[in-house]
Amino acid sequence: MKRKRLSRYLISEILPPFLFGIVTFTCMLMVFRILKLIDLVVTRGVPLSQVGKLLSLIVPTFLELTVPMAFLLAILLGLGRLAGDQEIIALKASGVSPWQILKPIACLAAVVALITLGLTLFARPAANQALRRELFSIAKVRLGTALKEKVFNDDFPKILLYIEELVPPGNTAKGVMIIDKRERNKDDIILGKVAFISTDEETNSLGFRVFDGSVYSREKSKPGFSQTKFNIYDFKLDLDELVSPAKRKDAGPKETSLARLLNTIRSKESQGIKVIAEKMELHQRLSFAFVPLVFCLLGVALTLLPRSSRASRSWAFTLCLFWLMAYYALLSLGKALGDKGTLPPWVALWLPNMVVGTIAAQLFFKAIKESPLKMQTWFDWALNWGARRRIAFRKRAQA
Repeated sequence: MKRKRLSRYLISEILPPFLFGIVTFTCMLMVFRILKLIDLVVTRGVPLSQVGKLLSLIVPTFLELTVPMAFLLAILLGLGRLAGDQEIIALKASGVSPWQILKPIACLAAVVALITLGLTLFARPAANQALRRELFSIAKVRLGTALKEKVFNDDFPKILLYIEELVPPGNTAKGVMIIDKRERNKDDIILGKVAFISTDEETNSLGFRVFDGSVYSREKSKPGFSQTKFNIYDFKLDLDELVSPAKRKDAGPKETSLARLLNTIRSKESQGIKVIAEKMELHQRLSFAFVPLVFCLLGVALTLLPRSSRASRSWAFTLCLFWLMAYYALLSLGKALGDKGTLPPWVALWLPNMVVGTIAAQLFFKAIKESPLKMQTWFDWALNWGARRRIAFRKRAQA
């Protein structure tokens, strides 16, 4: 009964900051995306209901990152509060070992790991694929959402579009250049000052009515261009021609289901083709599921160390930020080396777990022996040195 009470007590201390961390971290990461979605409403006229659907499809991508992050923060805040109130010392004095403290939190970490595994293996790829389809649907109905200013838009087969300025809600363009390479023996370059963009649902066509411009035509068998000036020029595209290539385009590894990803890896390996992108994606999905377990051991170890008895909420946030930055720096390094082929994909993606997990295990055994962290002496020396330097600088400035 005492162990069950202890388990419920520890979990009750961790769950509230865990939920708080998920909401906070997810909102922080989604701020930029939310601003872009608001731009779709304001300048492109996309309905709020459709923007809300896009937002819900983006969430799984962020949750696979924020769930482990929030779990580390929850442990540091929850157990840090117990350490600050001397409850950890009281538990140790009553015969509760670090292993007994770790056990219920590890069980909770296993549940969080399963949730993360579900996000990485199934929810995120399915959401990415649905997001891709939804964005395509928006682009088909409201072409202005797919076009970008001051860049060459090459989303359409054998067509390049350049627009200097899009006038809200996106159906009027200024400074238009259209490069048409659909004909086998001839290329056309259409330049116009203004163009009205429209769609015809009956004929399923997309139209550009271009005003005050010129058409430069070049036959591939002849040198030079022929120029034709115009006041109004109608340029039409069949949307079925635009839709079908996009539908046939293979989804990237991040949008591929687990079964299809495994089949792609086996197929390419049987053909002797190097499989880097697919294996990187597979090992990323699997390695992310173990992050909560690594962060569990790390968080418990940090809060059980003798120095942690003076921990505060600000100290917990600082520790969390430091270890998150260290983990994702190792992840970025591993991805870079893996993409170049310097490291095998499994080493590249499991590197952060192996490094941080090894450090966490060493810290935990130090906590069992109640030996202070040697690096703390160096931190204290660095802080004292910095204080002495500031005092010396002020004295020189006053002199």
